[in-house]
Amino acid sequence: MTADNTARSYYPALDGLRGVAILLVVFLHNFGFMNYFFFGWLGVDLFFVLSGFLITDILLKTLDKPNFLRNFYMRRVLRIFPLFYLTLIICLLILPNIKSININSSYYTNNQFWLWTYLQNWLYIFKEPYGDKILLHTWSLAVEEQFYLVWPFIILLIRSPKKLLVVASFILVAVIIARYAIWMYKVEDLAYSSLYTFTRIDGLCIGSMLALLMRTYPNFLKKYTTLIVLLMAAINFGFYFINNQQSVTLPYLAFVGYTTFAVLFGILVYEAVTGESRMIQVLFNNAILKFFGKISYGLYVYHWPVYILLFPYFRDIIFNNINLSYRIAEISGGIIVTTAAVLLSLFSYHYFEKPFLRLKNKYA
Repeated sequence: MTADNTARSYYPALDGLRGVAILLVVFLHNFGFMNYFFFGWLGVDLFFVLSGFLITDILLKTLDKPNFLRNFYMRRVLRIFPLFYLTLIICLLILPNIKSININSSYYTNNQFWLWTYLQNWLYIFKEPYGDKILLHTWSLAVEEQFYLVWPFIILLIRSPKKLLVVASFILVAVIIARYAIWMYKVEDLAYSSLYTFTRIDGLCIGSMLALLMRTYPNFLKKYTTLIVLLMAAINFGFYFINNQQSVTLPYLAFVGYTTFAVLFGILVYEAVTGESRMIQVLFNNAILKFFGKISYGLYVYHWPVYILLFPYFRDIIFNNINLSYRIAEISGGIIVTTAAVLLSLFSYHYFEKPFLRLKNKYA
């Protein structure tokens, strides 16, 4: 890692990686009926790794500045809260009162407290969603914000990057153990038990560990990248082999699946940040991916409500009025609502989010 990389706070190639992450999620949600995008859930874990790296990188660089915590949380609030709470106002207070919109949002309107306080992932665990799950995807935002209620204070308390690396390593091991323990306790609820904050922060931990590693042992990943990739591949193959034996079944995702993919994403972030790989730089500095990366937060928040509201309408209109197969009608509907979500996100970024983003400069 060069001195230039150490001093930088903005890494252009990471916008491209964000673009990959949001496209994975959107294609899974908007075109999941095609069964080609089953791996789209990886986009959330890529977001976690990116977030953990960038936030920890910023925290380490500003640790000795005045008003360290105030500035961090004000910048976080200005980036995250306006768009999120605007979406809650629309989905919880406005849409349910429009009679012409046929949507069952009673699950959310009856449990609003959890959403306004960024605790919705716990709501989904304790009370399974029903009706139109218009805000189901926001669980990941809750996990992130809960992590960042604690992590900056740990950094402020410990301060030493080497000691912080040890702490993050212990947290990561604890996450894996907790996830496996929960799986052992209640197998049938694995889909929702994976939403516990303490079972899904491994991506955030690994992103944070990457920022700490690059500061304390800058040559470590340069030397051992290939070994780490091979080790992750070996672990994945090992679980695949064991699970093929009829007498043994190990919960891959519940045990290490999320973690191994997060480690591989960490390697990808490292390559994008350091510029060691020319191919990675060309790929993730692609203008299209960077475009989606810029609007990724808005697109993540908007795409699912837009899909829930509009997809059935356009799919049925196309199927009932145009001589096309039902699958073509689904694909056409998916394209229309995805385009609508992108346009809404672009408008939101320039005319709603940017004014708040400009205020962040006061808390640099």
